[in-house]
Amino acid sequence: MKTIKTSKARCRDCYKCIRHCPVKAIGLKDGQAWVSEEKCVFCGQCIKACPQNAKSTVSQVDIFHRMLEEGHQITVSIAPSYLATSYYDTPWQLIAGLYRIGVTRVEETAVAAERVAACYAQQLKQPGRQTVISSCCPVIVDLIEKYYPDLLECLPGIASPMAVHARQIKQSAGPEMKVVFVGPCYAKKAEAFKEEDGIDCVLTFQEVTDYLTTRGISCHTLEDRFPDAMTSHARLFPLHQGILHTAGWEPTLRREMITISGMDECMETLDALREGTIRPRFVEALACKGGCIGGPALGGNEKIPARRERLMYWAESVQPKASGDDRSWSIDARRRHRAAPLKLPVPTERELAEILAQTGKYSPEDETNCGGCGYSSCREKAIAVYQGLAEVEMCIPYMKNKAESFSNVIVDTSVNGIIVADADLRIQKYNPTAARLFRMPAHGAEGRKLEEYLDPVDFQTVFASQKLSVVMRSYPQWGLYTRQVIYPLPKYNVVIGIISDLTDEEAQKQKFASMKREAFERASKVIHEQMRIAQEIAGLLGESTSETKATLLELMEIMEGESQ
Repeated sequence: MKTIKTSKARCRDCYKCIRHCPVKAIGLKDGQAWVSEEKCVFCGQCIKACPQNAKSTVSQVDIFHRMLEEGHQITVSIAPSYLATSYYDTPWQLIAGLYRIGVTRVEETAVAAERVAACYAQQLKQPGRQTVISSCCPVIVDLIEKYYPDLLECLPGIASPMAVHARQIKQSAGPEMKVVFVGPCYAKKAEAFKEEDGIDCVLTFQEVTDYLTTRGISCHTLEDRFPDAMTSHARLFPLHQGILHTAGWEPTLRREMITISGMDECMETLDALREGTIRPRFVEALACKGGCIGGPALGGNEKIPARRERLMYWAESVQPKASGDDRSWSIDARRRHRAAPLKLPVPTERELAEILAQTGKYSPEDETNCGGCGYSSCREKAIAVYQGLAEVEMCIPYMKNKAESFSNVIVDTSVNGIIVADADLRIQKYNPTAARLFRMPAHGAEGRKLEEYLDPVDFQTVFASQKLSVVMRSYPQWGLYTRQVIYPLPKYNVVIGIISDLTDEEAQKQKFASMKREAFERASKVIHEQMRIAQEIAGLLGESTSETKATLLELMEIMEGESQ
């Protein structure tokens, strides 16, 4: 079952989810993050960490809605951390909202937590029992099964309160009763699918709140209603030392009893257990900092202390009334834990060296271990590359140097002069072509006023207007004629001038224009001369024609006279 999904449209290639994933179960391909279900322990840290909200859990709200629409009998098993949620004025308004949409029963999962705590107490009474690690948190169970299989025997084989409660509901109400668990944990979705304890649907507090809103139900206007099955004894189960409290042990610091929360602390403790540096009788391990009240889907922006205070307040202020529930708790609370060690390929030292060399790391001194890619070391990231979970290009220092190198090559070899100036019109960067055009030193002009080398008026105009400017500018003192494209970069408060040397082109244009003028003058002179010659010829032809006419007329007169 796929529990966590990534929106490709929102994922921005920032590596933050990789940095926050305690087991590095996030892969990256073509700049898009994806979750490796094989490696994932479903702690939800990637969902909480993603600044673009590109990660989310696969919702089962549609399943819940369909059950309501089809008129099924539904019992909601609500995690005890509901007392800590701040979505409502009182936690009982949430219960009222669930009844309003048609839920048959609401029961606190804490009623099963009592049974689970009793199972732990019974195991710890056994003489010679080795270290027991609590198995209530599905993240911890997955973590041990996948990453610490050698500690599998420390898991007690006890199911979680969610699973035990679902079994009890199905046994007493019949298989036709639908069981919906509501809690602050994404991993419960994966647990329900994997263990198949009769849980028909798992929702988070956030999903329930959103669903009630879509149904037009404002819980703030509802009168308080209480669950059908409640307990006061196990209401502190989701807190630090909650199992110890529920089992009847005093929550005091003892060497043989360890309570840990948060993935970092849990993994450090498991490492110590594996190494044999600690040997406690019992380890209460909770993946979320502060316990289940730190669950990623509890909702609200309160810090852990505020959530703890809220849960304690409601746990103490409202004592449950007898529910009349006489159901037997002779339910099977056992769970079979299965080792599922990862079988990922491991590179040889030679293969690892080849991968590291692709990002310019040829020796340990070259390994920056900056963590920018999301991995704690360059070697860890190289192993992920070998396993297909990372890309070579994720190395930020390498890509930065590569981009700067490309940029420097392009700028330094450009036939155009390039000058970058700040708001005070001081030179921030320039290339060799600009130095040649404006008689600037090859190095050392950075920080000097632009006016020392060229008229800064065009740069000043662009700063004032923040608009692109294209101007033709001549510098007679150097026999230079240029086209200047100047554009602003508001984000960095600088302007960049790209200056093209058009001196030779302008000279060619002037030469061509001179040749055109000379040709025009010659053509005009030829035309004028030809017109003059034509006029002279016309004049001569006119005189000749007149004389011819006179002669012919005279001849005609003579001929007429003879005929008479």
